[in-house]
Amino acid sequence: AVISPQDPTLLIGSSLVATCTVSPDFHLKAEDLYWTLNGRRLPAASYAALGPTTLSVALARLNGSKQQSGDNLVCHSRDGGILAGSCLYVGLPPEKPVNITCWSKNMKDLTCKWAPGTEGETFLHTNYTLKYKLRW
Repeated sequence: AVISPQDPTLLIGSSLVATCTVSPDFHLKAEDLYWTLNGRRLPAASYAALGPTTLSVALARLNGSKQQSGDNLVCHSRDGGILAGSCLYVGLPPEKPVNITCWSKNMKDLTCKWAPGTEGETFLHTNYTLKYKLRW
């Protein structure tokens, strides 16, 4: 089985529609499936069959992830077996760094320092890229 999207990163308050598609080899149909989020079964009213072997779930107004490893969205077979899983990373990214200063002694080596922005409410992996341009 396959869940899509796989391991998405989302902002707090976002909505998500995920799908679970099982291979015909499993001999399962969409009505044989259900969803859990962090071990709690999601209400069937949030499901929609998108085809004979594909079940979607709609999640609205997501809260921040409760753990650094993300929230576990799992697709199960009727008997409780785990078919596929995805980690949802929900949060607010940290603010951009401030007070950036850079200097160079010889026009080749550049040294920079900065103060990090506030952490925000996040377990989101965030990368920043510093770009510079020589004035000459």
